[in-house]
Amino acid sequence: MQRKLIVFGAMLSVSAGLAWAAAELDMDLMQNIDDTNKSLASNIALKDGKAAIADAKSMNAMFDTVETYFVQKGDAANAVDLSKKSRELTLAIVDSVTSNDFDKATDAATTLSRTCKTCHTFYKKE
Repeated sequence: MQRKLIVFGAMLSVSAGLAWAAAELDMDLMQNIDDTNKSLASNIALKDGKAAIADAKSMNAMFDTVETYFVQKGDAANAVDLSKKSRELTLAIVDSVTSNDFDKATDAATTLSRTCKTCHTFYKKE
């Protein structure tokens, strides 16, 4: 009986550890978003439409993951809204670059950076 309790306790500990790991937002993802955001700003400034569109689409997919995380986490409506806004801004950047309106793309990218910073103010752990 004692052996069964030890095995059960070990299984419970592993399960709790896995649940905790899944609940945390992957910091590599956030670093990738930051790196891609810098690349996006550079590509817009250089008027490299193909690279800017690739960066914006990549960021859109990453913000989808962020949005899903905060939806599942719960009690983070502001973060969900900011993630949605970020996805909308990446789509606006794609549209602007596609129509060769790099000034409008720059404005959207600037707003995107501010949106990231706003979310970090509330949710980034030190």
